[in-house]
Amino acid sequence: MLSRCGLCLFLILFTLIVQSSEGSESRTFFNKLTRTASKVKSHLLEFFYRFRAFFIGHSDSTHQTMTNRGCGYAVDDEPMFHNKNAHIQSKIKGGDDAMWHTWPWMVALFTNPRQGWDCAGVLVNEKTILTAAHCVANKNVDEMKAIIGVHTILGKLNPLNYYSIASIDRHPLSENCCKNDLAVIKLSKSVLYGPKINAVCLPFQPYLQLDHEEELINRTGVIIGWGDSSNDGITNMINSFTLKQADVRIFDPKLCEKAYGNIFDPKNEVCAGDYDRRTDTMNGDSGGPLLIRQNDGRWIVLGITSYGSTDHEQHAPGVYVKLSAYEDWLSTHLQS
Repeated sequence: MLSRCGLCLFLILFTLIVQSSEGSESRTFFNKLTRTASKVKSHLLEFFYRFRAFFIGHSDSTHQTMTNRGCGYAVDDEPMFHNKNAHIQSKIKGGDDAMWHTWPWMVALFTNPRQGWDCAGVLVNEKTILTAAHCVANKNVDEMKAIIGVHTILGKLNPLNYYSIASIDRHPLSENCCKNDLAVIKLSKSVLYGPKINAVCLPFQPYLQLDHEEELINRTGVIIGWGDSSNDGITNMINSFTLKQADVRIFDPKLCEKAYGNIFDPKNEVCAGDYDRRTDTMNGDSGGPLLIRQNDGRWIVLGITSYGSTDHEQHAPGVYVKLSAYEDWLSTHLQS
């Protein structure tokens, strides 16, 4: 109560001082005050960035090391499956717990902490995240945050893992379901690469080594996410803790054309899943990556998780945005 009274007295006194001053002097005073506040804010933010870099073990040195090595490399280069043989179904259906920080390009996106993970994204350079367009529909930069360099849901309790967003750009031809389901998120501050954070490679030259797209059919891919494990809310709440991963196969597009009809677009989308119907992405995994690995050890994000069949999830494959179909549009955003 006393603090409120003191604040009121200060505001009254400040108002009287301003009113008693001449107009030009008042403007000069406010200009100086604004510049000072801006400098203080800048210094505080710089201190926060340096403290965060120190706390997570990233520095200019680790950033340069990872940059020289290139995109698509994890710390141990061999993201092994770690199966706890849990009785609860994995969030990525049929998947296992990922080893700690073996997917350093994974990003969690959320707008309301009480709702847990809203969607996922993937880091493709120091300031750019790719996600599904439907994940950022009707969202603005002030209400959405990116969480980078985390493995479990406890990571969102640490403010050092929060990154502010400068801009959100959905593909101009995106629709609710499900055409051109791609968006670019720009961070306000560049991340520092290191053990917990690195960019994944995009499926363009010189990284993607394919003579034709048919070579991808039946190739093994990896899906990652913090999404739902089932349609049971209690199960999801219990098992929404650790990042999951699972193997999938890149299917012939005809399988998705049969399952989804005209909704599926083979020119702009990738069809992937499991012939035994054991693994798939689910709600909450949207925006996450479909990854493949090259012979040189680099991981490449082939697609972005877009949609699937909620009514017949045991029978319909998952659908992913084919990033190679959007090279021109992405190049413009990556350069800017």
